[in-house]
Amino acid sequence: MIKFMVDRAADIEKETAEHYGIEVLPFMVNMDGEGIVADKDMDIKEFYDKVKACDEIPSTSQMSPYDVETAFRRIGKEHQIIYVSISARGSGINNTANMVAEQLKKEEGFDITVIDSGMFAMAIGYPVIEAAKLAEKGASLSEVIDFLNESFKRNTAYFIVDDLTFLKKGGRIKATTMAISSLLDIKPILMINDGLVEAYKKVRGLKKAMSVLVGYAEERMENPEENEIIILDTDAPEKVEILEKMLRDKVNPKGFIYSKVGPVITAHAGLGLVGIYFKHKKPYTEYEK
Repeated sequence: MIKFMVDRAADIEKETAEHYGIEVLPFMVNMDGEGIVADKDMDIKEFYDKVKACDEIPSTSQMSPYDVETAFRRIGKEHQIIYVSISARGSGINNTANMVAEQLKKEEGFDITVIDSGMFAMAIGYPVIEAAKLAEKGASLSEVIDFLNESFKRNTAYFIVDDLTFLKKGGRIKATTMAISSLLDIKPILMINDGLVEAYKKVRGLKKAMSVLVGYAEERMENPEENEIIILDTDAPEKVEILEKMLRDKVNPKGFIYSKVGPVITAHAGLGLVGIYFKHKKPYTEYEK
């Protein structure tokens, strides 16, 4: 039987993880000298409030190799494991998991597959949930792995942040990205590309920036009438409301899924983020050629 594993960066809600038997590895968020176990020590609203009040930009720390090994041993005795990690360029947890998995496979015959999603937030979580549904229907290990790899190759998230301070500090954005002027109300349009966040367009004003996101969905979304758009945010309900209305008017997808970005990614992206994730007609990298 296949058992799926992710880390907290995947933003899969507790109830959903429990329903599909998805194991979620913890991350630690460090804020003003205090260590917080992401999504465990406080709910997301409490965490957002704490970010607003903190003096320093938060940082994150991953599980130790011992903890990863303990989790693999506990689950892998009776299951084939597929662990889908946060982007390897955004965290060392993928490297740690690969090292531990190779040791357990070589020495004790465990069946563990480690996949680098190259993604963050529900751009990780949604494909894993869909993969779990496939496994429930009888898909083989290789079929599920192929589905996940194809999803991460094809689909990405696009989003807007108020500024790049958190992303620059945390090293999750390409160093070549442009400077953003808050005085001119310039909003960066960002995407997850090649395992990092990339800013590749800037526009003036929030409504214009949202129109760019909607334009991407109009151009790139596969069969909107059959698929959903995930709207992501970090404590930005007003922006979600505006973006949803624009998407309904222009794209009219089958439905919407609303995902509050969790502590791990919020620590590196900051508050006020809003974005979208959806199924693409072709690999997202081909649209920029």
